[in-house]
Amino acid sequence: MIPGRMVVIGGTGTSIGKTQFAEAVLYAWRKTARVVGLKPVESGVVDRSRSDAARLAAASSFHVKQGGYALAAPLSPHLAARDEGVEIRTALVVQLARDAREQADGVLLELAGGLFTPVTDRICNADLAAILAPDALLLVAPDRLGVLHEVAATTRAASTLPLRIDGIVLMAPEWPDSSTGRNANELPRVTGVPVIAALPRAASLELAHLPAVQRIVDAIASGQKLGGV
Repeated sequence: MIPGRMVVIGGTGTSIGKTQFAEAVLYAWRKTARVVGLKPVESGVVDRSRSDAARLAAASSFHVKQGGYALAAPLSPHLAARDEGVEIRTALVVQLARDAREQADGVLLELAGGLFTPVTDRICNADLAAILAPDALLLVAPDRLGVLHEVAATTRAASTLPLRIDGIVLMAPEWPDSSTGRNANELPRVTGVPVIAALPRAASLELAHLPAVQRIVDAIASGQKLGGV
């Protein structure tokens, strides 16, 4: 069986809309394919039924056992795991993703925190993404002042692994500023990476119906290159 296509969602930080965007992609993708959403490493989990992993599972059209690590402390995963006496095994995360790819048409895997957030004392999200070797790696960032630096630093650091970021997704911030709405044009000039969507603040189901999200899904499913806005 040909493995399903996989997209990994990373970010420039935490609480910037990664899960909301991931849900929207799953809602749009599941109309035409058996897709599963995973977040195998997550911290700040008080109630598993309300975790990001649970949200992605609910947005999926194909369901697998949600293994991985749900850590209570709202800290970097490596610190939360250390506090709980848990060893995060990246080999387990990789195997969960591979098992899902063997069963589903598509897999969406969301990373915890920023692209260079530590997962263990030696491995960060970017290292994990490189091991996973997805069909597409998308970087979510907030459309606010400072994002040019955040994305430029992230993409430049990723290039040293080397790790290719295929597209940038801008999420509207809760409090817009004078740069909101202008960053989409500037980021490709600064980073050389296309901005493939600039999304408003809306519910995930609403975002799923936007043409930009559907274009992303179509490109991932068909293996086409992601285009800019």
